[in-house]
Amino acid sequence: MIIVEKKGNVLRHARKEDMPRIDELTIKCYTPIFESYVSMLGDECYDHVKPDPHQTWEERKTGQVHSLFEEHPEWVWVLEKDKYIIGFVTFKLFPKFHFGLFDNNGVDPDYAGKGWGKFMYRYVLKHFRKMNLRFTHVETGLDDAHIPARNAYEAVGFDRPVPVVYYWQDLAKNNSGSNPEP
Repeated sequence: MIIVEKKGNVLRHARKEDMPRIDELTIKCYTPIFESYVSMLGDECYDHVKPDPHQTWEERKTGQVHSLFEEHPEWVWVLEKDKYIIGFVTFKLFPKFHFGLFDNNGVDPDYAGKGWGKFMYRYVLKHFRKMNLRFTHVETGLDDAHIPARNAYEAVGFDRPVPVVYYWQDLAKNNSGSNPEP
């Protein structure tokens, strides 16, 4: 189903046959974010705390999109330019709470910085409004790899950042907290 068509560009519901391209985009778009995350944690820490030791980060991330598509295919949209998928956006709806959540999304790096993310987000927001949702939320990082995402979210009206910092420590290498005495 087409959401919007503008000058040959189409934002539409994803289809099963789109999933390999969405996987490819997910990996392309999230590689810099993953690398930034690992560089902050360190390889050893990441290897010990990664969510599922039996999956690569690529399998885990693409699996999130596949799971959502299997349960709610209407919550996965793709953006085509000249019949070639250059972006995707996923979201979740919580109508009982009047709330919508932006989930995994990305624009092919070859097309990044041209407003395509904002284009998709504006139509998701329009969809949320049609559903009489009151609030929406997106989560993104504060590292440099997330700067384009933060800029796009702010450009479409996200205006209430709640900074969060996750601190990690290697207990085998740091004894500074081992003496509980003041």
